[in-house]
Amino acid sequence: MSKTAVRRSGLVVVIAAILVATFGIGAGSALAAGHEFNLSVYHGINGRSLGLSKDLPVDVYVYKDGGLLTVLEGFTFKSRVYVEGLEPGEYKIMVKSQELDAFLPSMTVGPRDIPGGVEVQMHAKLSEGKTPIIKVKVK
Repeated sequence: MSKTAVRRSGLVVVIAAILVATFGIGAGSALAAGHEFNLSVYHGINGRSLGLSKDLPVDVYVYKDGGLLTVLEGFTFKSRVYVEGLEPGEYKIMVKSQELDAFLPSMTVGPRDIPGGVEVQMHAKLSEGKTPIIKVKVK
């Protein structure tokens, strides 16, 4: 495994650890009872499509119930995070490009109420017009 692959794997582990520490992990039975939700996030945008670096590093700002909950720094192309046992509430996600030093309005999600007992999947991708977006599915 190359040093770059090891660093990327390490970054995903660090991001997952930050999410777990920030949101907390609950027992699987709590999700079944509808008290928590699970989240999966995938960064699927190759920055070269936008004239930027392939990794397209971004910082992800997570707000819960109107307050800043955490910032995930350096989320890069092909990174994936899965977190279980998040508390329901009103969430808003804002994405800031490190290279452009600017928030990307097309990638803002929410504020939206997320109930317990669901699976939320977020996929950063390019729209047909090459606009960066976050596709959200709730199951």
